[in-house]
Amino acid sequence: MKKRIQPHLRVGEGDVEKVAIITGNPDRVPLIASKMKDGEEVARYRGLVTYRAYTPGGVPVTIAGTGMGTPTTAICIEELANLGVESFIRIGSCGGIDYPVTIGDVVVPTGCIRDERTSLNYAPVEYPAVATPVWQNALFDEISLLLPPDRVHRGVCWTTDVYYADEGSNKLDIWTRAKVKCVEMESSLLFVFAQTRGLNAASILAVDGNLHGGQKAEQKDSSEKSGEQSPLMIEAIEKETLATVKAIDRITGA
Repeated sequence: MKKRIQPHLRVGEGDVEKVAIITGNPDRVPLIASKMKDGEEVARYRGLVTYRAYTPGGVPVTIAGTGMGTPTTAICIEELANLGVESFIRIGSCGGIDYPVTIGDVVVPTGCIRDERTSLNYAPVEYPAVATPVWQNALFDEISLLLPPDRVHRGVCWTTDVYYADEGSNKLDIWTRAKVKCVEMESSLLFVFAQTRGLNAASILAVDGNLHGGQKAEQKDSSEKSGEQSPLMIEAIEKETLATVKAIDRITGA
């Protein structure tokens, strides 16, 4: 009989590994598992999907969907950490801010702007949100072997609670001048959570457009191949997944 069942993920003792890949889109969970060996669904509840799979080196990995934004991400990583996860890697998507960062590129954040409120539960806003160096470096090295240099970026990421920003409160110009690479909705919380709990965390993000005129937006019809339906974006998600799997084997010594 399963024990210590977590209330939202519905995983319990024996269901969770030391390394976890998290991703916002639940549809990506089986896709990520398919790039490894022996993927199997462990739990599914409230739209949150959790799998287990094994890297080519035999490392067991938990793969969990978190939903969009920091509040649900916090719930998921709390429950995974309760059961023994020590290292979190977020495989996700982002929008480019720096002009050279465009659709189909991949960004590995070194740190994040904490423009969200969930991470304040763990540390005041002055506390930096930075990725664990060994994981961040491994992800950057591995993705650099899979994509041309001009499609791989490393730097500061803007994490925000808001996708559809009001024009009067939009900070795009500020962060563009500050050479921020991209924007997304989860990584600053992940980094602060891990740092304050003595855990490891890093992110790798596929770019679905650039906020300067090429942002992911409403499509004219279902045949349009833009945003997450773009072949470049699909390729970037596949490559960042393969890079993550290789990084896990590299760091765990498998």
